Amino acid sequence: MNVDFRKLVPILLVWMSLPLVPVAAQEGNHDRVDYLPVVRAYADCLLKYGRDDYGSVHSPLIAEALDRRTLRLLEGDALKQVQAIRRDQWGLRPGDRMLTGANPQHCENLYQVLYALTAATGEPKYAREADESLRWFFGHCQSPQTGLLCWGEHAGWDFRTEAQAQYSQGNTHEFFRPWVLWDRCWELAPQPCQKFALGLWEHQIADHATGDYSRHAAIDRHGPGRGAPYPRHGGFYILTWAKAYEKTQDPVFLQAIDVVIRGLGNDRRSGGMVVSRNRSSGKRVAYDLSVTISVWEAAALVPEDLADKMREFAKANDAAYAAAHPETEAGAESPEKKDEGVQTRPNLWSSGYGGAGGEVAGRANQCLMRYAQVKLAPYKETAIGAADRYLNDDVNLSFPVYPGTVGKVILLMLGAHELTGEARYLQRADALAQQALTLFMDDSCPLPRATHQHDHYEAITEADTLMMALLRLWAVQQTPPVALPLTYTDR
Repeated sequence: MNVDFRKLVPILLVWMSLPLVPVAAQEGNHDRVDYLPVVRAYADCLLKYGRDDYGSVHSPLIAEALDRRTLRLLEGDALKQVQAIRRDQWGLRPGDRMLTGANPQHCENLYQVLYALTAATGEPKYAREADESLRWFFGHCQSPQTGLLCWGEHAGWDFRTEAQAQYSQGNTHEFFRPWVLWDRCWELAPQPCQKFALGLWEHQIADHATGDYSRHAAIDRHGPGRGAPYPRHGGFYILTWAKAYEKTQDPVFLQAIDVVIRGLGNDRRSGGMVVSRNRSSGKRVAYDLSVTISVWEAAALVPEDLADKMREFAKANDAAYAAAHPETEAGAESPEKKDEGVQTRPNLWSSGYGGAGGEVAGRANQCLMRYAQVKLAPYKETAIGAADRYLNDDVNLSFPVYPGTVGKVILLMLGAHELTGEARYLQRADALAQQALTLFMDDSCPLPRATHQHDHYEAITEADTLMMALLRLWAVQQTPPVALPLTYTDR
């Protein structure tokens, strides 16, 4: 079934007529795009054409991947072409993709954008549609055996089979991002939220004495892994349990937090370094900003005796980071390399699994988050140092660039501007935003391309992060600036 482009006309008219808003004549200023219509056209298109009208049961879920020509799920030759893209060609693993339905964690920033659009425009439809989609997901896409949800790094809900997606790693539960929408979801679906939090303790944590776990667990049966307690994932669990305790006062969630915090704390070396990945590998890092941010936020929701343990854990990570500084400053974890006498710079714009670009900008944004929590100088220095690297580094188009990578850099520039008040960061954010419209958008469709080289839409490359960045840029450019409920999640 092809899209009825007569119905698409209102969306395309908005998209194709983006106004240029004059800016006062100041040094370095130029006419800028009004990004609010860009973001609204993206949201309107997904809400109208990205819904689940497939199979025997139609739902308000939002598709993760679409053909930008037909605005339908990919099928036939178009699907085969997209499935045939190798990991080395764009950095995506096949088992991380969801081409047949929905995965709200891959689209988390889309939901944030929808709620923020209602705040920005006063139109209730955006928040209402987000509510309906999340309420349906939590009510229908949860394993009755474990309480775990069909979402995350690998899993999803298939629109045509009306069931958990069946493909490589499709039964694997692993957080993709921290879920920052717990407050809203507890209002929409309290019982499924409680069941998920309990399932996370009972079926994700393998050892309830030592806190040993893996980031991977089976969704449809008891099948927790061991020996791979990635700290960032532990932080996501702890935030989930802290929210669950806040809502229910059930002490089981305090037990879960205490056990996992002690387990992670036992994986330290001198200097406070924690295990980076698998315990068997022995690899350690002097920073895990994601778990530090999560634990600090969660500490505000639990009794003070446990909160004290959590804050001490986070402070030990801060001390380790400070001791390693400035080696970790400005993304130095991706050093310049020499190849046959020729010194080359890392590609700050490459992403995908293990890509340097996402790590440099993403880590800097985490530094901004941690600095906002504790105001420690090394975090500010790292963030500003990374921002300075991107000020004059042209977008490297030699490898497919993700919309989310550019979005992360725009958010970094906005954070640097907020910290320093220097106009050059805001100007760079605006210039990158305009370049992103050229790289990822065109007059035919308001959905960003999966990369600047791949023409379909696919949420795994974080188009939602780009749109969140454009919306935040619009908010900063207003007089006075507009405060919007947007939280950085790519950590």
